Amino acid sequence: MAAVISPCMHSKLLFIMYHRLKMVVNSRTKLTCLIGHPISHSISPLIHNTSYRDLGLNAIYLAFDVIDLPKALRGLEELGAIGCNITIPHKELAQDLMSWLSDSAEQVGAVNTVKFDDGLLGYNTDVSGVIYSLNLFNTSHFDRVLLLGAGGAARSVLAGIFGRANRVYVTSRRIKRARGILSLCSRLGLDAEAIHWEEREKYVGKVDLLVNATPLGTLSEEIPINPKFLKPGCHVFDLVYNPPKTHLVKEAIRMGCEAVGGVPMLIRQASESEKIWFGANPNEEIMMRAAIDYLGD
Repeated sequence: MAAVISPCMHSKLLFIMYHRLKMVVNSRTKLTCLIGHPISHSISPLIHNTSYRDLGLNAIYLAFDVIDLPKALRGLEELGAIGCNITIPHKELAQDLMSWLSDSAEQVGAVNTVKFDDGLLGYNTDVSGVIYSLNLFNTSHFDRVLLLGAGGAARSVLAGIFGRANRVYVTSRRIKRARGILSLCSRLGLDAEAIHWEEREKYVGKVDLLVNATPLGTLSEEIPINPKFLKPGCHVFDLVYNPPKTHLVKEAIRMGCEAVGGVPMLIRQASESEKIWFGANPNEEIMMRAAIDYLGD
């Protein structure tokens, strides 16, 4: 096992996989993994390997820091991998490399789950995660939404809020990216406008849903907006899951907002991935417990 585990998996994860999960790896073990850049913060190996043990699957989930996505996918296919998850910054590029796309992946224009089966089958399980997370709020409809980010995750958010929002403001640190995502909004029938990143805080007080689909706040006190602009009663959805309560989530709650972090979305998209790869029915409660126990919040 030590010979194949990616060095980007941190030591605490390795300890849990060796000693707590007591994983056994042999020539029949099925390979699944996460590929992206950077990847060292990911807890997906813990979540999936805990689930595999619970399901009695002879499978392992690893994490690989990948720059060259086409080369990595060819290599995994040659190795006989069952499937993989794809994260930042490769979700949009992955769409162009697939032999087949699910309806959600084609609609969103981004792939986060691949199954190797006579070609590369591309799915987007992030949309299910977004919908699940939005259902945790005490309302099902939002008048105005401010979406921070314009990458693959942001595309999944737009698909998830389809039919739930009247108007969406999209912003990114590169205005070209924000404008580029408006074509998806048009296809979804969303009334949307791209705004400059420097203007985002002017809109915070005008919306009743704020979504952070950027990596800002991962493993840090970094925050994508000044919380003083949040209005009480606003709903805040932060896709960042590590830590479970980001600085944005904590400040939103302090300002009288309803806030949801990224762990529920992470668990749901992971569960959907396992259904695609193995036809299994994962226990999401066990997956959630493994994540929260590890993250400590």
